Amino acid sequence: MRFILLCAFALVFTIQTTAQNEHEFVSIQEKVTGKRVELFAVNTNDIAYDIFLKVDAVGYRRSSARPIIKNIPAHSKVRMITLVKLVNTEPSYKYTLVVNEVSFDLAMQKDDTAFNFKIDASLKSKTVTLFTKDNCLLCNQTKDVLANNKINYTEFNIDQDSTYLVSLIKEFKANNIKSKTQAPVLKIEDSLYTNIKTQKQLMETLQEHYK
Repeated sequence: MRFILLCAFALVFTIQTTAQNEHEFVSIQEKVTGKRVELFAVNTNDIAYDIFLKVDAVGYRRSSARPIIKNIPAHSKVRMITLVKLVNTEPSYKYTLVVNEVSFDLAMQKDDTAFNFKIDASLKSKTVTLFTKDNCLLCNQTKDVLANNKINYTEFNIDQDSTYLVSLIKEFKANNIKSKTQAPVLKIEDSLYTNIKTQKQLMETLQEHYK
């Protein structure tokens, strides 16, 4: 599945690449904390982008041997990778960034990404937490559906930070759910939704909660 996804992105980026390593609205920002170097993708535009990031690092304990493909919602900052410096070495890294302006294929541009009823403004202020994983197509679709309907949310990527996985496991225990490292998982107020396996189930879940 990952191989197919990479091939598909390679084809799309070959045809529709906007920029490589520099873009008008999408950039890579670095945050250094001690020996840790975190790379974030920052999107300052009003639309989402799919990005392809390949990091080649020397002198770090962890580097990205495989490309990272993620959807970056409008006006957001998403952590892409964390590198840890090795002792007694001169660390360095370089990256290749490719930005694709089409965040969905044409099939995803239909009306099924928007609710077919009006959402009251007070409902949009509800606390929404989204647990995601790397290379999760449905996770990216969920973020775009939330963004398209102007529902604010906080994302926790359990592949990027183990503390988020611990938080998710605690949520499972609190709701008497057998622990799984699945994604996406939605928490709206005190309601936890774990059985989201298709976009249709996602829309049904949101419609049920917000109606």
